[in-house]
Amino acid sequence: MSSSSLSSLHPAALPPGTPVGPFRILEWAGRGVHGAVYCAERIGRERLPPVALKLAVLPEDPRYLREQELLSRSHHPHIPRLVGAGLWVSPEGARHPFLAMQWIDGMPLYDWGRMFHPSAQQQLRLLAQAALTLQYLHAQGALHRDFKGDNLLVRRWDSRLFLMDFGSSIYPGADTLTPQQLPPGTPAYRSPEAWLFTLQPRHASERYRAGPADDVFALGVTACVLATGRYPEMGVPRKDEQDRAFLDALKLPRALFSAQVAPPLRELILRMLAIAPKERPTAAELAPALEQAAEALGPSTPSLRAPQPEAGRADELEAQRAPPGLVWRPWLVGAAGALGLWAGALVQPEPPPVREEPPRAAPAVPLSATPDAAETDTAGLGEQASPAPQQTPAPAAARAVAESLPEPSEGQAQPDKKGRCPHPQQVVLNGACWARLRGSREECDAADGQMYQQACYVPVYPGKQGRPSTSGAGRPHPQ
Repeated sequence: MSSSSLSSLHPAALPPGTPVGPFRILEWAGRGVHGAVYCAERIGRERLPPVALKLAVLPEDPRYLREQELLSRSHHPHIPRLVGAGLWVSPEGARHPFLAMQWIDGMPLYDWGRMFHPSAQQQLRLLAQAALTLQYLHAQGALHRDFKGDNLLVRRWDSRLFLMDFGSSIYPGADTLTPQQLPPGTPAYRSPEAWLFTLQPRHASERYRAGPADDVFALGVTACVLATGRYPEMGVPRKDEQDRAFLDALKLPRALFSAQVAPPLRELILRMLAIAPKERPTAAELAPALEQAAEALGPSTPSLRAPQPEAGRADELEAQRAPPGLVWRPWLVGAAGALGLWAGALVQPEPPPVREEPPRAAPAVPLSATPDAAETDTAGLGEQASPAPQQTPAPAAARAVAESLPEPSEGQAQPDKKGRCPHPQQVVLNGACWARLRGSREECDAADGQMYQQACYVPVYPGKQGRPSTSGAGRPHPQ
């Protein structure tokens, strides 16, 4: 790289080949409020899978140090594993923190819902995985504080859910970084008690202290949007005789009370969206309740229409009769940004597999020091903690196990004149480009792949990249 190129480097737009600590930038992948995300490889260890590298735009950004600390302590099958961290020094001498994590081959939850039209059982099992993750965090005294669909990725080949973007999280001993009354987060997912806090007469120095019930309410909003495509809204707040603000009810989407939503799913969503935090179940109570509801429904529950997650109009919402007047929509003032991306899966989508058993919590390691991640592969801790659930491939999508060379599909990506595929981690086989994945024969069938020499080869198709999102990271995880 020339000296002129080095002098013009900006952390939000690093060109391919730029070294960042022990990593080398392969491509730009997304931009958020606080930084950029890149696909990167390890210098000198290029044969290992790529990593997601999050680089702060602001020098010495303390959010990254706090996120690094929480991720370094977290060992859970639904939290991406921290691979490395450090500082990138700009040509001007500014020190920008970065985090390197495993790539997740998946897509944001709402995009997954629109693409696959999941059944109520599938939704319940994904929400159970989310509750298990919150249960793990809450048991350690940690809070996510920006739980939402854009921060949840569904991994392609086994429908495992991953909670992303811990930049707004808090844990015991962490410093307070923001001076505002409310902690960081996305307004549409804030709890009623958080909004009511801002309406009470208070000293300017008072701050709202989020609790586990705030994360549970955000899970309820996420579940509502996944099931109906609409957000719940706050009703009209009122004042009591002591001039204290209170809320009678939320304004809920009409679709939530239709046949579109299975009754067990509706009941659990309503419990998570309870106005009083004490009336909401804890994440520890939710996880088994969601799994039990999924088991009771069975796989034959009809699929829903593709949800469209947009804030619904007041006349499209069903209220538990709040006083007449305008709907209180405090989140329309502005949306809180979050660092992240969705790079999209490069393989052709197939409907998500139906599990024979609901997801079970792998033994979660308590928060503790992380071993030297630089000497390990980027496979998630979930794979190390427990085997992936067995899948039942749809008969129409099942492929015969091929011990001969995999047969390319129509429209599959082909190598260029130099024999290179669109992504450096893809392989050329039988004149076409493939993603080489780890997994069993059943998992390979579910991903529409072909087995060859004890490896799964999934076809890659050009032009299937998704749009950038505001949270998380997702792209193929080749071997």
